[in-house]
Amino acid sequence: MVEGILNLKIDEYFDDIIKNLQEFINIPSVLDEEKTDESFPFGPKIDEALRWILKKGNEMGLKSKNVDSYAGYIEIGNGPEMVGILGHIDVVPAGAGWSVDPFEGQIKEGKLYGRGSVDDKGPIMAVLYALKAIEDSRLPVSKRARLIIGTDEETGARCIKYYLEKEEPPICGFSPDAEFPIIHAEKGILRFELTKSFDEGPRPGANLKRIRGGTRVNVVPDYAEAVIEGVDDEKIESKIREQGLAGKIYIEKSLEGVILKAKGISAHASYPGDGENAIQILLNFLTLIDFGGKEAKTFIDAVAGKLKMESDGKTLGISCSDDISGALTINLGVVDFDEKRGSLKFDIRYPVTVDGNDIIANLKKAFDDLGAEFLINQHKLPLYVEPETEFIKKLQGVYKEMTGDEPKLLSIGGGTYCRYIKNTVSFGPVFPGQKELAHQKDEYIALEDLRKIGKIYAQAIYELIK
Repeated sequence: MVEGILNLKIDEYFDDIIKNLQEFINIPSVLDEEKTDESFPFGPKIDEALRWILKKGNEMGLKSKNVDSYAGYIEIGNGPEMVGILGHIDVVPAGAGWSVDPFEGQIKEGKLYGRGSVDDKGPIMAVLYALKAIEDSRLPVSKRARLIIGTDEETGARCIKYYLEKEEPPICGFSPDAEFPIIHAEKGILRFELTKSFDEGPRPGANLKRIRGGTRVNVVPDYAEAVIEGVDDEKIESKIREQGLAGKIYIEKSLEGVILKAKGISAHASYPGDGENAIQILLNFLTLIDFGGKEAKTFIDAVAGKLKMESDGKTLGISCSDDISGALTINLGVVDFDEKRGSLKFDIRYPVTVDGNDIIANLKKAFDDLGAEFLINQHKLPLYVEPETEFIKKLQGVYKEMTGDEPKLLSIGGGTYCRYIKNTVSFGPVFPGQKELAHQKDEYIALEDLRKIGKIYAQAIYELIK
C-alpha cells in the first residue's frame, strides 16, 4: 500500500526531477582553491550549488538549513531521533574527451549526461523528491529524515567534519554515493606525495623541461605530457614503434622542444583496473630516453621501475588482500615536474583488515633510496558495519521487495561519508552489472534508473523513520 503511494508520487514528480537535475548540473560545482574565503570555503560555484539545492527544499515546504556554507540539510518528519541520507554536491573536474557539454545536462537516448549526474547530484535529486513524496503523502513517522548535503567529498570531506562539529549526527542512515545492493565495508584510503628538488642546471644535449599529468589524485589520469629540448624526434618516434606504443604516445614539435603526449583511459582511483594510467605510460617510456639532469633522470627511472604499469603495488612490496574487501590498489594521479623540482601524488585503497600504518612503513622503505620527501596528505581508516545491524536488514528488505534481487552486502575501494558517521552504509545508485561512470568522461544516469532509485529511496527512508 505505502509502496504504491510513494511510487505514484515519484512518477508524478518525474518531469520536475529531470528538469531540476539538468539545472543542478548546469552549476559547475568544482572546488576552486583560488577563490575560497569565509563566505565560500570551497569556492563560489560550490556555494551556488548548495544554495540552489537548499532553496529547492524550501520551495517544497521542507525544513532547510545552510551550515555556514560548509554543508546543509533538508529535513522532514518529527521525533527526537534522526536518520541521515548523506550526499555531496561537489564534483570532480570534467576533464577532456566528452561528446557533450559536461555541464549542460543533455538527454540522449534515455540518458541524462553531465558531470555529477551519477556522482552525486542525480542521487541527491532522487532523495530530495523521495522526502517530498513521504511528506506530501502525509504518512505517519516517528523519526526525522535528513538529507545531509556535503560540499567537499571529492577533496577531503572537510565539510562533513565541520557539519559534525555543529549539528547532531544521525542514529543511522545511508549514502546514495556508491552501488546497490548495500556497501557495508570501505577500504582504507591513503594519499601521499613524493617530492624531490634538483640542483643541476641544463647541460649540453637533451634536457627535460617539464612533465605534467592528471587532474585529481583520485582519478586515473587519461593524459600526461613531457617536454624535452634538444632531442631527436625521429629517434623517439622509432622508440615508440619499438615499444608498441603507437596510439598511446604521440609527438608534437614546439618552440620549447619535443612534446611527448601520453593518452590513457580515465577511471575512478578505486578501480584503476578499469582505466589505463597515462602518467605511468609516460614515465616508463621516459626511462628509454637519455636527457640532461642526472638527478631528475635517476628519480624518474627509479619511480618508474618501482611502479611499472602495476596498480596493485606488487613491486613496491605493499600488495595485500582480504576476503571482505579484496585487494589493495594504488593510483599515481598527478605528476608535476620542472627543471628544479618533481612531485608525484598517489592514492591507495587498502583492505579493511589491514593496518594502514604497515602500508606506510613499507612505502617509506620502498622509496627510501630516492632521497625524496615522503608526505602523507590524507589517511582515512576503513569502514566496516556488522551485517546483522537492524537498519541494514531494513534496507535489504526494501531492495529485495522492489527489485526482486538478492540484497548482498558488498565492499568498495571508494570512500564515502559513511566512514565518518557510525551506522551508515552506501545504498546505490549504481545497479549490479552497470558500468562505473563516476569521474569519467560522458558520465550519465539513465532516466529510468533515476526514476527507479527515487522509488527505492522513498520506500527505504520511510521504512527507517516510520
